[in-house]
Amino acid sequence: MDTKKEIRVMIVGDFLIFRSGLKMLLETENKIRVGGEAADLTEAANLIDKIKPDVLLIDSDQIDNGNFTTFLTAQKNYAPIIILTNSINAESHQKYLLLGIDGLVSKEQNAEILFHAIKKVSSGDVYFDRKLMSETIKQLVNERNLIPEKLYTYNSSVLTERELEVLMLLCRGMKNKIIAENLFITETTVRHHLTSIFEKLKVNSRLELVVHAFREKLVKIPAEQTQSAGNYKLAKTES
Repeated sequence: MDTKKEIRVMIVGDFLIFRSGLKMLLETENKIRVGGEAADLTEAANLIDKIKPDVLLIDSDQIDNGNFTTFLTAQKNYAPIIILTNSINAESHQKYLLLGIDGLVSKEQNAEILFHAIKKVSSGDVYFDRKLMSETIKQLVNERNLIPEKLYTYNSSVLTERELEVLMLLCRGMKNKIIAENLFITETTVRHHLTSIFEKLKVNSRLELVVHAFREKLVKIPAEQTQSAGNYKLAKTES
């Protein structure tokens, strides 16, 4: 990412005071500029091609209204999405993850965290508040333990033994370099394996892959992690 380039943000939220306050806050950061605002996803869909934002910053209330999938489908050019939430409900966070968003930030966080999240997702990465993600992973673990093994129909045999090894290390929070060192292979080989895994499992990001692996029991969660799942390290999760 060009560090000199301004990041154009579009704010989506139904309260004018929310949008105005957020705009003033964002523009205190000289690398971020608010290019437009919308009261809801319908208005945002009509403005997005004109504004061409680098990042969409959306109030979680808009996602909960139920037309988010329609909004995504209507986008011609995808812009990374960060959800701002004040919810502590792990089920809501899990739903956001499965919708394929790029970032999730609590409204209780300070401005620097939000700025950092915007910069991360605008560069093609993902950002998820560690506290929020800890509760979400804990919820996924609990669901996993409540459902009998026989109800899982996903056939993990589509992955090779090496791909399963890469997946397991990824789900422990390791980056490509560390995975390569552990498996005595190159980072390029790790990337090739990940590309193959993405294609076979039909996922589009490392985060989606981790969530999928937990839900489908493609990797085993150690007993100590089940007991304290809030400490589980998720790939590309930031503190």
